[in-house]
Amino acid sequence: MLTEERRRRILETLASDQRVVASALAAEFGVSEDTVRRDLRELAEEGLLRRVYGGAVPRTPVAPTYAGRRSESMEAKSAIAATAARFLRAGQVVFFDAGTTARAVATQVPRELALTVVTHSLPVAAVLAEHPTVEVIVLGGRLLKESQAMVGAETVDGYRRIRADLCVLGAASVHPDIGLGAFVHEDAEVKRAMVGAAAEVMVVAAGEKLGTTSPFLIGPLSLVDRLVTDSAAPDAVLQSLTHAGIELVRG
Repeated sequence: MLTEERRRRILETLASDQRVVASALAAEFGVSEDTVRRDLRELAEEGLLRRVYGGAVPRTPVAPTYAGRRSESMEAKSAIAATAARFLRAGQVVFFDAGTTARAVATQVPRELALTVVTHSLPVAAVLAEHPTVEVIVLGGRLLKESQAMVGAETVDGYRRIRADLCVLGAASVHPDIGLGAFVHEDAEVKRAMVGAAAEVMVVAAGEKLGTTSPFLIGPLSLVDRLVTDSAAPDAVLQSLTHAGIELVRG
């Protein structure tokens, strides 16, 4: 089997199974594990997958910065936001994560709905500053410019001192086996604090993020109560997520 054909088969298997194992690929292709590892390493260098111990998993296709994500999957984010906003209830204390999808949810909060929103996101705070019945609490910290959000010990402690009814959580990646991921270590720490202080966690993520991974782990899927995604989400991945016990809602 030629190198290009081997690598094409690796990517096809990765797309369907959400992970590949080097030993299994070596047996299937009739080559050494060293050969497969070299294939995986070079595919990773091209940004086509992410290597993990014993094999590889899909890499999230989304941009790592807020500015880069603003124009991505706009139709999907609008559909997700409109659906997610229907789960908000009057009188709730709600954590709003940073990110473009969480901001989209903030734009869909009904004008008559009274909430207390706690956020570390400057764009979310700016949107809700115009809302007539939402009280906004903005947590302090160090500004992470690529996320337009606060991070650090002050932000983490701020979330830990509040008990929320609901956390609207974004994620760079959602993998059935590995869990939720983020691009930045400090961002993952803040997200973990949010999840730990909320009675219910609702993840909002476009379908292209499902079945993929990113560098920093937020936590396992057992942390998630509900996932709101769009109609383009892969059926095979959705089935795996359903088996994990998550309520799935398509926008």
